[in-house]
Parts: sequence; C-alpha cells; structure tokens
Amino acid sequence: MFLLDTNVISELTKPLPSPAVLHWFATTPAQQIYISSVTLCEIEFGLALMPAGKRRDALLSSTRELVRVDFEGRCLNLDASCAAAYGELSATQQQNGRTCSTEDAMIAAIALAHKCTLVTRNIKDFEGIIGLQAVNPWVEI
Repeated sequence: MFLLDTNVISELTKPLPSPAVLHWFATTPAQQIYISSVTLCEIEFGLALMPAGKRRDALLSSTRELVRVDFEGRCLNLDASCAAAYGELSATQQQNGRTCSTEDAMIAAIALAHKCTLVTRNIKDFEGIIGLQAVNPWVEI
C-alpha cells in the first residue's frame, strides 16, 4: 500500500503535472494508493487561504473531484493506533534533534500504522523516522 503526501495531490492538480509522477501513477495499481485525512485538511486549508476567485474555485472543484473519484473509500484516518505511532515517532525525532511538522508527523504515523510506503517529494522531511519507507515519484526509478 502507498500513502500519498499532500505534495503529490497538489502536483496532480497542476495544469502540467510532472511526467515522472504521472508515470508512477500509471504503473501503480489504483487500489494500492491511499490518501489521509490529514492531507485532506492540508489541501482544504491551502485552498481556503487563496484569494476568492475563479482560480481558487477551479482548484477547489478539481481537487475535490480528484479526491471523490480517485480515492473513494481509500482515505485513512488518524485513529488511536496512529496516535500511538505519532507520539513515538515525534518523541524520537525530537530526542534526535530532528524537526518534523505536526502534519508530516501525523501523515508518517498513518503510514506506519497502516504499513504503507509514503509517497512524497520531500523525502528529507521524513528522514530518521524508524520503520517508515518512502518513495519519491518525481525521481525515475
């Protein structure tokens, strides 16, 4: 299973998404790709910060449609098992002098709790998280 970081969803809503990312999606079975409730929150927050207008409306519409159609039934929530993973990884990161945003730590915790590989452009943001596997779809493999 794969869990998408927010930057992957953002890439998919661009007028010209990365060919490498599109290739990753084309070669990965859809039923293995998940998003998280945290990613949905980050997306909605980012869109709400945009100035009202046609561009925001179009992005809001296309993003919600992407989530509704492509990820129906494949959204992982932050639950009690994820909370335990979050506490452990956040404490370990802090003790090791590494910083991780709350949102990134929550996404990593969801990935760990559900045994997913995290799909992100920002591999460095997740370095040092024990047990977390990550892949960068912008890099051809």
